[in-house]
Amino acid sequence: MRIVNAPVVAALGVVAALAAACPAAADPAGARVLTAPTAWLPGPGEVVAMLGIDHRGDGAAIVGAGLGGLAELELGTDSDVRGCRDCTARPSPVVLGRAAVRIGARQNAWFSGMPALVFGVRTAFAAAGHAVHEPRASDAYLVASRDLGIVRLHAGIDALSASAGGLRAEARWRPLAGLEIHPPIYPRSSLLGDLAWEPELDARRGPMLAWILGVGARYQAFRWASVELAVRVREHEELGATTVMVRVNAIAR
Repeated sequence: MRIVNAPVVAALGVVAALAAACPAAADPAGARVLTAPTAWLPGPGEVVAMLGIDHRGDGAAIVGAGLGGLAELELGTDSDVRGCRDCTARPSPVVLGRAAVRIGARQNAWFSGMPALVFGVRTAFAAAGHAVHEPRASDAYLVASRDLGIVRLHAGIDALSASAGGLRAEARWRPLAGLEIHPPIYPRSSLLGDLAWEPELDARRGPMLAWILGVGARYQAFRWASVELAVRVREHEELGATTVMVRVNAIAR
């Protein structure tokens, strides 16, 4: 119980700190920093899309639709999960089709200074190109986000569960964090950093969790599109396995 409560208390503390900050006019766009989710939701009728590829050729494609400004439905595929039959070697990407539902409230929705809040549930419905039998991954998270102008902060907690080769791991709690910095002298550019977790599917020992640290930059090329260049480092992988990726984000109103 202590293990579960510790990240919960930490997340609530950050939420309280965000709530005490000065209010912002409107919520930005974007369901994730790099890997960690945000509490930003699309507006009514808005459609958002993310396309990405890394230097090894592994890609991601996710489309989301806003529902009344209170929820979002997501559908897509990514290769963030890793899997292996013998994890003494480098795990390989597992391409998963994933669906998600995100429900929340915008900044200042209930009281002045309130951070945006989102509860999200995501699960895998298909897999391809994997090294393990019947890979599955799902998670449920609560995240708070606050736009402070130059800085945007994100903090939350994630409960992740996974299975591989008939071996299943119960849900385990992990913290989420993200930071976006918008230098005033470069109004279209942002510096990004985040911490998130994804399953590592070991066919022999069962699923484990591994942290992912990401740093990068985003350039707002148009009002409706941005480009990101980022580097991600994973637990249990040497520095030479660092991933460099490029992503394009777009929104249609």
